[in-house]
Parts: sequence; C-alpha cells; structure tokens
Amino acid sequence: MDLRDLKYFVALAHAGNTRRAADAVHRSQPALIKAIARLEASLGARLFERVGRGQRLSAAGSALLARAAPLLNASDAVRDEVAALGQGRAGIVRLGCGPLGAEYLLPTISRRLLREAPDVQLKLSIRMNYESRIELRDGNLDLVLGFVPEHDDAEFVYDTLLEDIVVVAAGAGHPILRARKPVTLEQLTRYRWALPNVSVASRVWLDQVFASRGLTPPQTQIETNSIPLIPHVIADTHLLSFVSRRTIQASRGRLREIPLPTTTLVRNFGLTYPKEVSLSPAAEKLVSLLREHGQALFHKMD
Repeated sequence: MDLRDLKYFVALAHAGNTRRAADAVHRSQPALIKAIARLEASLGARLFERVGRGQRLSAAGSALLARAAPLLNASDAVRDEVAALGQGRAGIVRLGCGPLGAEYLLPTISRRLLREAPDVQLKLSIRMNYESRIELRDGNLDLVLGFVPEHDDAEFVYDTLLEDIVVVAAGAGHPILRARKPVTLEQLTRYRWALPNVSVASRVWLDQVFASRGLTPPQTQIETNSIPLIPHVIADTHLLSFVSRRTIQASRGRLREIPLPTTTLVRNFGLTYPKEVSLSPAAEKLVSLLREHGQALFHKMD
C-alpha cells in the first residue's frame, strides 16, 4: 500500500467527487483515479461506489477510512522525527567535559544548541579529562571537550579549538609576591601547593619540570580531583597552584600569576572523538557550534 495513494483516498472520501479531491491534493483527476485504482488493486476490494456524479464509500472503503487517519498521522510523525534526527535537530549527545570547558563554554553553547535544535537531549558528564577518555573508549560518551594532544592517534581524532595557558598562581596576599627579584624555580619548592591529582596531565607536566632540573616536586598539601575548588583554596591561603591563566583573570584580583617561563604550559583545548565511529547529526551540530563560537567565548576572559 502506497501512503500517497492512501492520502489521495482520504481526500476523495472527504470531497465526494474526483474534481474537488484532485484540487485538494494538487493532482489531476486522471492521476487521482489511477491512485485509487492502485489502492483497490493492492487491497483486492472496491473502495467507492458511484452515486450520480459523485462517489461514496463502500463498506471496505469505510473500514479503510477509519484506519487511514491514524496511519497517515503516524507516518508523518516518523518522517518528522527521522528528518529532525538527520538534520541534527533531535537526538541524544553524550558529552564528557572538564571543569574549564564547563565553566567558560557549556552555558552559552548549550543555550545555542537548544535554540537551534530544541529536541536534542544533551547528557553532560563533568569530570577529569583522563576519566572522560576512558568513558569515550568504552562507548559511554560520544565526545569529550577538554585538553588534546597536538596530533591524532590510531584511536581518536583530536580537534583543536584554541590554546590555553597554565601558570603558577598564588593568592594576592601570598608572601612570594613581595619578592623584589624575579621568582626562581628553586624558590617555588619552599612553599606548599594545592594541585590536581597525579593522573592529571598538567600535574604530570609540572612535576616533570622540577624533576628535570634536579629539584624536589612541589610539596602538595591539598590534592584534589575538583579543579574548581583550587582557586578558592589558594585565594585564602599561602598555598601555590598551577591553573589556567583564564582562572586568574576571572578571579577579580584575588589570584596573581607568578611569571616564570619554565612553569608556563601552553596546551591545546578541543574535542576528542573515536576515529572509527561516525558522529550523529546532533553531535555534529554541537561540534559545529563549538568550532564557530568556542574561541570567542574563551577570549572574553582575556
């Protein structure tokens, strides 16, 4: 049974004659008559009886009409749903994101996504980058928004959106800021630190900076997997930390950078997704928005 033929049948049943029905569906009368003939042939039953110059439903036609509207409505709903999925206006996107992206990108990007694709369901998981990478590998996430290597590997595509700079920071009242001479790496070993745990890439990099120069790694007094906690802790203590320069800029003077080229890390921020798995149209929509607006949103903090 052709759904278009069924649609023409409903039009004829309601109009009562072929001319009005043909006008209603914007088809010629011969085309409408052929459609009804195809439908009758496929069902093996006469659907109309001629009455004067008009048509009226047969018993079989009345039975079909009772079922035709729900069937056509269901087909329209399926068409609309599939079209929305195909165009990225609906569907589910499972996104893993680190604290930096969650703070500076996701509020605005989420609003834009829901405005352009109001039926998309966004499932967000805020966690450390290495934890999200494991979930991505296991198939529990579609995308990860966080820090990425410079080059793709055999498993993942790394789509760089922008650069982020990580520096040593202290609260505005920290005694190290009173030094008249530039701070040295050796001086940093005299203070205690609040740092992310040892699985975090920036922490590994910082420890290696000290070790490569024969110095003891930072004395970590507070170690946490909650990156947003660290700025609040060091603002009110004499602990040092290693944070994004944007975090310092957003602190409204409560944090200060300790300028030292040796401990300045430039890292790429972007998207990670599997090489062998195609992104859904909804995920592609999110990726497009991040590529278009991500850098501008980050630069608002510069």
